[in-house]
Parts: sequence; structure tokens; C-alpha cells
Amino acid sequence: MSSSIFGPVIQHAFVVRDMDAALAYWIEVMGVGPFYRVDNATYREALYRNAPASPKYSVALSYWGDTQIELVAPTSDNPSIYKEFLDEGLEGLLHHMCVTVENMDDFRRSIGGSKFETLAELSLEPEGHVLYLRGAGQRWPLIEVGEFPTAIYKFFELVKTASEAWDGKDPIRTI
Repeated sequence: MSSSIFGPVIQHAFVVRDMDAALAYWIEVMGVGPFYRVDNATYREALYRNAPASPKYSVALSYWGDTQIELVAPTSDNPSIYKEFLDEGLEGLLHHMCVTVENMDDFRRSIGGSKFETLAELSLEPEGHVLYLRGAGQRWPLIEVGEFPTAIYKFFELVKTASEAWDGKDPIRTI
């Protein structure tokens, strides 16, 4: 039985202004890698604080043991949960932890009128959904709840396998 209404945390995510500097830190100081990097990322649809949004960002993923490490760097001044975090002066700190669900509609019903505020709702391409939730009375970190398609889980497994066999070469793999 889980000790939380959420399942296990699969990811710790950090929001930064400078992706290159953040990658250098995680690779050279922390010894984590390789990172798979995507620039100019966006969402099929996004709501931020119940208003249509168009966040643009770079993202990089790796694993530290069984925990996925995500680095996110906004690449525009468009309103987003990432920009809000940076505007509060919290660069490099823990922004969110990710849990996954099989069915977002069932999850939403399960938390009903709970103690969580939805800050962002995102639709992934070609399918999948993400919620960013804030617990009552809490600023940060957020909880990211992801309903991901099979292709995303396969990508996560590829990244994890690469991290387990990583020899320090080719530390940043751009996709």
C-alpha cells in the first residue's frame, strides 16, 4: 500500500535559466548522465492558471539510479509554471516531482474536492495529459501527474538503460 494518495515518485525536476550551465553541473559535478535534450519543446494544448498558455522550453532527461532527473529551461517570456518559479528567484531548486497514472479522468475523480490546486493542465502530442498540482498552503515543489502514452514510457526506459551503461562519453544527446 502506498503511503500517499499518489503513486511512487518517478522524477525530480529542476527549473533553470541556463540549460547549458545546468547540464554542465549535473554531468561534471554530480556525475549524472547521459542527458537526452529537446530544444524548442511545447505542448499540443496548455492551460496555466485556467487560461490558455503557450509555454516554450528546453528539457533534458537522465537518471540517477531509479530516479529520473529532468531539467527544464523556459525559452520565452510566455506565462508558465516554469517562468513563475524563476520569477520567484528559485532557479535550480526542486520544482516538481512526477507521479504517473493510468487514467487521468479516474485520477481527477479520486482527488475530487481535495486539498490540491491545479496550476497547469497540458496535453501532449500525440496523446497523454499532465497536471501540475499544488498542495493547500504549499508554494513549491509541485506534483506533476502524468498520463503518458506507451511511447513515452519506452523513451524513459531508453534513457534509464543508457544511464546504467554510461561511460562518461557523449554526455548530451540532442533529439
